[in-house]
Parts: sequence; structure tokens; C-alpha cells
Amino acid sequence: MKKSALQDVVVDKRDQIEGLIKGLEVIRAFDHESVRLTPTELGEKVGLSRTAARRYLLTLVHMGMAATDGRTFWLRPSVLSIGHAYVDSARLPRAVVPYLQRLTNQLQESTNYSVLDGDDVVYVSRVNAPRILLAGFDPGMRLPAYTSTAGRVLLSSHSDETLQAYLERVTLIAYTHMTVTDKDQLFREIVAIREDGFGATENQYEMGLRGISVPVKNRVGDVVGALSTSMPASHGSHKEAIARCVPAMQAVANTLMLWV
Repeated sequence: MKKSALQDVVVDKRDQIEGLIKGLEVIRAFDHESVRLTPTELGEKVGLSRTAARRYLLTLVHMGMAATDGRTFWLRPSVLSIGHAYVDSARLPRAVVPYLQRLTNQLQESTNYSVLDGDDVVYVSRVNAPRILLAGFDPGMRLPAYTSTAGRVLLSSHSDETLQAYLERVTLIAYTHMTVTDKDQLFREIVAIREDGFGATENQYEMGLRGISVPVKNRVGDVVGALSTSMPASHGSHKEAIARCVPAMQAVANTLMLWV
């Protein structure tokens, strides 16, 4: 039976390597609020004793993925190689870049390719427009799917039942005063994207930011990713932006279908 991208694949516990799971949790424990961590702080975040947390950290230091001053630890750039392994091994993220470049040149707006990972949208490829930028969605950046136009497009590919289950388990946080936090309204807006074949939002994650997105499908019609463009909301009216961007983005999405 085919699993939805919003559902976890169940793996028997005897087939799991707990040390690997915990090691990845250790890496993920570092973020913009926890740039440096002591073993005690790390242990509290990921459920380890101070001694075990210190061993994980020292292993990362040994691998060149972390550094320490003797008290605190922080990640080094080489940890990015883990994420780059996905980009290097996945065909579509590499193939999409030339098309994003042409789309950016045509629209004069920044463009992205994104995928759904659990309840988040992950930006895999990006080409920036040659002009003043808004906050960029750089490759590897994760956002709650409901805050992103691309995320909503990806969510719209799932059944009503799967969407309802998603909405039941997520907490909708208002990143701006216009972020949709009413779950019934959000459900209706995502279903409308499914019917329209594209999504367009404004001011959901950042004020003044408009996003427009279309799905990328494979040959059998399954949605595998999303193309999106981000721009200041001042770049024409909402209706004008849709008329300017959606046909060009859908043409690229149809071409990318040949790569999947």
C-alpha cells in the first residue's frame, strides 16, 4: 500500500539503530536559539545524560562536524554535507536549477523548488532575482507547511482525510497578524488550491511577502514537489502577479515532469 507523504512509514524497532537516531537529534538540537550548547543543555534537549551527551558531541568534534572551547560546543560548516548528500543524490533538485534560472530571468523574481518533509516544507533549490531581496528561503530552510505557499500546494495534493489529520495534530502559530490560524479556514484555502491548480498567499510568514506556487507532478500524476516564486507584495496587484507568474511556472512544471 502506498503511504502518504504526511504519514510516517512504520519500521520495526529491531530494524532501527537507536544511536543513529539520537545522533541526528543531537545535530538538530542546534538552532538559531541554541547556537552553542553545553553537554548538560544538550542532554536536557534530547533526553540524554550529561556524560552521554558529551560523548555524542565529542564524536561530532572528531568527525570535524563540531567544535568546542572546552565548555560549549557548536556545529561546523562540514555538517552541511549531510543535507548536501540529498541534493547530490536526488535527480530532480539538480535538474531543476537551470529551469529556475530561466524562470527567474523571465519573471525577474526569486524562484524555488520545494518538497514536503513531514509537516514542514523544505526549500531544496533556489535562484535569487537580481534585485533587492526579501528574507531568502535558502536551500535547506524548513518552514511549517501552512505558512508557505509551496507548503500549501504540497498539502493540497493529499486527500481531505489526510489534511484533516494534519490539521488536528499541528499547532497553527501566527507569524504575522494575518497568518491564518483558523483550521477550518485553512482547510478551505488548501482545498481551493487543489481545485485551482496553484496557490498564492501574502503576509503569512512575513509581512510584505507574497508567494505564488504550482505543483510539480511525475508522469503518473503524483505531486513530488512545488515550484514557487517569492516577491514583495508591492510588485503589482495580487491578480496581476498571478496572471504574470502562474502560466510561466506551470509551463516549467510540465517540462520537469519529464525528469521525474
